[in-house]
Amino acid sequence: MFLAVLALAAVFRALTVAGYSPAVWFEDSFDYVGVAERMQPYPVRPSGYSLLLWMLRPLHSFTAVVVVQHLMGLAMGVMVYVVVRRRAGRSHPGWAVLAAVPVLFDAYQIFFEHAVLSDVPFAFLTVAAVTVVLWSPRVSPRSAAAAGALLAAAALTRSTGLVGLPLLAGHLLVNRCGARTLVAAAAAVAIPLGGYAAWYGSWHGSPALSGGSGVWLWARTMPIADCERIRPPADEAVLCPPQPVGARPSSPYFIWADWSPLRRVPGHPVAVPADLFHPEIDGRAGRLARRVLFAQPLDYLLLAGRDLGRTLNWKRGPSPHSPSIVYNRYAFPNTHGPLPDGVRVPGAGVQEDLRAYEDGPAGTRFTEPAAEWMRVYQSFVFLPGPIFAALVAGALLTRAALTLRRRSTPADRPAPPGSLPLTLGLALAVAPVAVTTYDSRYWLPCIPLMCLALALSAAGLAGRAPQPLRADGED
Repeated sequence: MFLAVLALAAVFRALTVAGYSPAVWFEDSFDYVGVAERMQPYPVRPSGYSLLLWMLRPLHSFTAVVVVQHLMGLAMGVMVYVVVRRRAGRSHPGWAVLAAVPVLFDAYQIFFEHAVLSDVPFAFLTVAAVTVVLWSPRVSPRSAAAAGALLAAAALTRSTGLVGLPLLAGHLLVNRCGARTLVAAAAAVAIPLGGYAAWYGSWHGSPALSGGSGVWLWARTMPIADCERIRPPADEAVLCPPQPVGARPSSPYFIWADWSPLRRVPGHPVAVPADLFHPEIDGRAGRLARRVLFAQPLDYLLLAGRDLGRTLNWKRGPSPHSPSIVYNRYAFPNTHGPLPDGVRVPGAGVQEDLRAYEDGPAGTRFTEPAAEWMRVYQSFVFLPGPIFAALVAGALLTRAALTLRRRSTPADRPAPPGSLPLTLGLALAVAPVAVTTYDSRYWLPCIPLMCLALALSAAGLAGRAPQPLRADGED
């Protein structure tokens, strides 16, 4: 049954590759390619995805890049299926197949697999880490080290991956996996993150995983910042929004728009996006953001809550108030258009970088009828926000029911395996809203994690609980 489902999911990905050559594009895509052409730690975001592009560069094919990402999407479906089969009982394979269906057939999942973006590799690394942890009832030091390395790679792909590290540690502690297992996981995390931080410091003067944390938080708080009430000092006041409270756009505007206050900081001209994250600008922005958080905590919580509520929207896509910072607007395109030009990463223009990587033109080309089939497919086959919210609610309710049941069981019984995907999925849904903005593509990795959490917790509630995790060294 699952092989038939997997084959059908592969057919839709083959249609996508045939219909849209070599890839589809977002505004961020061009920065990733520019960094890959020079392979350097980018101050705007971690360079893990650019490292993947650099590794694939000898093929001179964006088609090869998206094929690798399509294989990652299929692999996530396989991982969900096999984990549910192994840990929730082999007698009900239909539930394992059903748990894998959203990641295999969601049209937006397929779209982002075909985009030159970090989202799908990030989701793949996160789901792979959870799979390694849950693969066996006993979490060995080797498994913990592999999971730690995968989560470290995820954090170097998207900064929000950092939330997975304490959750992994907590999972190992709660399940009493032993000191050797904890040390192995910690070392596997520290080595890649420490190495990247040192590399970053050799380029930018101080060790870090990325720059601009102050700028990102500043942009997040600017829709609510009341500078007349806060009265920041003059060096920070220059970053106050020009619009009155209540008439401001969403957070991304404050960084990327031509009128951004970041562009008028004296002595810091902006020629490329990285200039917006200069340490002096970042420091000022961070200080102003913290003033807003301390002075207007309720306003901030309401802002984050409203954005998180957009997860309930039926349609997927950016906020209707977001700027036009994406090239294909979250959907398979139906018209041709030129790729943008300009310098994103110092050294060459966007189109020059794309031609160098592809060894030819990189604009999206359509092949009908495959392209039209995928446009129609995306109109009907996707996971709407309310269904995703139902997945989350179902996972929370079944997990709560299991917790109540465990009160009558021995105290040393470990948490069910659904705990890790549930907490990690929730963290990855909330973290972007808290520190950047709402974007439905940010909860892409949450879908397979919530499917895992719901399937495993429901199986445990039905009495097909897996064997308990055993401490390191136990027979």
